[in-house]
Amino acid sequence: MRPLLCLLAFASLASATDFNVVSFNIRNGGRRMDGKYDHAFQQEILKKLKPDLVALQEVDHITKRNGNVNVAATYAAALGMTSAYAAAMPYDGGAYGAAVLSRFPVVADESIHLPVKDGEPRVCVIRFVKVPDAGVIAIAGVHLDSGNDDTARQENVKLILQRLKSVKEPVIITGDFNDTPDSAVLKMFADAGFRRVTPKGDAASFPADQPRVIIDHVLLRDGSGLTLQDAGTEVVAESNGSDHRPLLSHLKLVKM
Repeated sequence: MRPLLCLLAFASLASATDFNVVSFNIRNGGRRMDGKYDHAFQQEILKKLKPDLVALQEVDHITKRNGNVNVAATYAAALGMTSAYAAAMPYDGGAYGAAVLSRFPVVADESIHLPVKDGEPRVCVIRFVKVPDAGVIAIAGVHLDSGNDDTARQENVKLILQRLKSVKEPVIITGDFNDTPDSAVLKMFADAGFRRVTPKGDAASFPADQPRVIIDHVLLRDGSGLTLQDAGTEVVAESNGSDHRPLLSHLKLVKM
């Protein structure tokens, strides 16, 4: 068979499913850039992005400062999703951590508590979800240590990679990495087979009012019989939703 005919035959066997992934650090349990707590505003920002999967960082759970609200569940309900929340530490009568929301059916949820050096404890939330007409994928929502010294972040990455090493399904890692594309931390992910998606336009996401640094990322790794493809990723031009701008990624899951 000629090469062109081979390619056409190969393409005819493949099918793709489109979906949207959003990462959003909602700041101290849901504060705008101007300092006001405003869950409804953040929820409206997310609704406009039409996500199928959402990774949230800095999520309160039943804290006094947020009126004893289950923030992850509230955001999920507003978006027609389910939520998986993991506490990084006790805080203000409740807990403080991270969450992953999904519109897709959930296969399993888990979390990894991450080491710190001098700062706040951190957590990685992992959900295995069934993408319709395609297959199961894993999404890991991360919020890595924020110290100037990257020692703790590298330890964070080692634990995450240790867990994901045995995962055969495609994996998306997204969130607030607190490190730049050229960092040792991002190289560790690259060495483990993850490729960073490059946003179109200005990739700086922090601080939201005058973004100067690129610390929110989407990483992809293919799985057995399934590949993840970037169909357009961008930092959303929202200057007051939080101190981070949301990161929106249009992805394709291709079944071979």
